[in-house]
Amino acid sequence: MKKLSIAIADDHKIFAEGIQSVTKEISWLSWVGQAYSAKETLALYKEKRPDVLLLDYHLPDGKGVDVAREILKENPLAIILMLSMENDNDIIYQCKTAGVMGYLIKNLSSDELLSAIEEAVSGKTVFMWSAEKPAAKPQADVLSKREKEIIQLIRQGLTSHEIANKLFLSTYTVDTHRRNILRKLDLKNTAMMVLYAQQHQL
Repeated sequence: MKKLSIAIADDHKIFAEGIQSVTKEISWLSWVGQAYSAKETLALYKEKRPDVLLLDYHLPDGKGVDVAREILKENPLAIILMLSMENDNDIIYQCKTAGVMGYLIKNLSSDELLSAIEEAVSGKTVFMWSAEKPAAKPQADVLSKREKEIIQLIRQGLTSHEIANKLFLSTYTVDTHRRNILRKLDLKNTAMMVLYAQQHQL
């Protein structure tokens, strides 16, 4: 595995330092910094662009999930793992639909953390608690404007390459959006996505 850069955002300095000490001992990880607030996190990410960001759900000046959304809006390929002590289905689902790669409990072991990082980097989501959709939440509301735009183009029969050319994106970015749409809507394939879009008039 190639060396990956990693950073953490958490206002509990002892916890952050503990994570730092664990990751510094791992040959395939490169520590690039830590932040203690939402504002510092955005500045850190902009400067360092870590391959993996460990992000606390609760920050003194805002929610980690809002920070994640802002980062993912600029870089949909960002690998963000949310950290929390709360087994709250609404919060977990909120994080999932924001596009983060995982939701980790803070009392996890170092082996569990490293395994979660490896899985996320390989493209798998890692939710240590259930991330099922709350019954009352309309699924279509979780999609971004860009994702809805891509669904509309898919419904028109355009390929990822054609969508990329039309929206001035890379094919890889379009494919990432497609995977995120399927994950957010709990759908298995493009045919199900098109059917869902027709039923919900997207």
